[in-house]
Amino acid sequence: MSSYFSPDYRTARDKLLSHTDKAGGWQHASHEHPLKGLDHLPIFIDTFWKGPETASRVLVICSGTHGAEGLCGSALQSQFVEQVTSLPDDVAVLLVHGINPHGFSHFRRVTEDNVDLNRNFVDFSEDLPANEAYQGLDALLNPVEMPPGAIEVIMEKVQALQRSMDFLSFMKAISGGQYEFPKGVQYGGIQPTWSRRTIEAIWKQLLGHANIVVQIDVHTGLGPSGYGALMMAANPDEPHKKVTADWFGDMLVTPRPASRADTILGGYLNGGMEQQVDKAWVIPMTLEYGTEPPEIVLRAMIEDNWLVHHGDVNSALGREIKGRVMSAFYPDSDTWRDAVLTRGEQVFGQALGGLGQLQREKV
Repeated sequence: MSSYFSPDYRTARDKLLSHTDKAGGWQHASHEHPLKGLDHLPIFIDTFWKGPETASRVLVICSGTHGAEGLCGSALQSQFVEQVTSLPDDVAVLLVHGINPHGFSHFRRVTEDNVDLNRNFVDFSEDLPANEAYQGLDALLNPVEMPPGAIEVIMEKVQALQRSMDFLSFMKAISGGQYEFPKGVQYGGIQPTWSRRTIEAIWKQLLGHANIVVQIDVHTGLGPSGYGALMMAANPDEPHKKVTADWFGDMLVTPRPASRADTILGGYLNGGMEQQVDKAWVIPMTLEYGTEPPEIVLRAMIEDNWLVHHGDVNSALGREIKGRVMSAFYPDSDTWRDAVLTRGEQVFGQALGGLGQLQREKV
């Protein structure tokens, strides 16, 4: 089972290309990024389509929205290709590999612009969301100097801050996104990124005919280690909620009603799809795999951000930090990887089966 997993972007991409070529029936297209990968070779957003070009129902499985997390999503895509040999009538599958290929290749969550792609799908023609809580924390979360022991002090201050705030306020401050500090964490950008522009063009080209689109975006770094939480924001009376509850039962988590004040300011990829593919009933979900405790994940994000802006990626310290980033988002554990594949097979199989029986119910 571990053969689906890869150590880097290049291997992961080649592996998926090999699986789709061997399986047959997958139409491949690539969209080259203007920059090169860590290995100085071209990098791409790749799409793989299986099924009728005019299918009214489409299952979309995405990897690499948060760059480094793409190694997990890519493994799941390779497994899917090998296992799924037939589709229900009038159903197609679209695999999107490496939506953020630069972050994927360089093993960063963010794009080449230091943008969190999952905060970039906002309307930049309007006033951008303000995160006042983050404003006072940028110096803490984005230090210029990182002498020995500094990260431990930073994390102690973060934990003290957490104790002094309610949960929603703390999460909004730390991870809600911000649009003022280009070198800060959770930065949403000042314009649509290359990845956003490209994926929107892909959606327009491939999904414009669809009546129903089920989107599953794969992530890592949140939750109990190895557990894949299938999440969707929906009000109890929305058709989304009823349909997906029928498919997944207790497996589906709706962490908050869609109408409730969110800890995230906006800019989700899934929200962007709902707006762009506006003629279809889009059912967007996130499959999020836990890795390390949240303080370990946050530490890795802070250190990696410092390393890129103020440190030396090729130094001994740089290699140590990149090792911690790897552990935070892509654990080198057979137990973890087996759990990832088992959950992925379950989720994608049930989504595909449910989609095959679904008629448009959008109201």
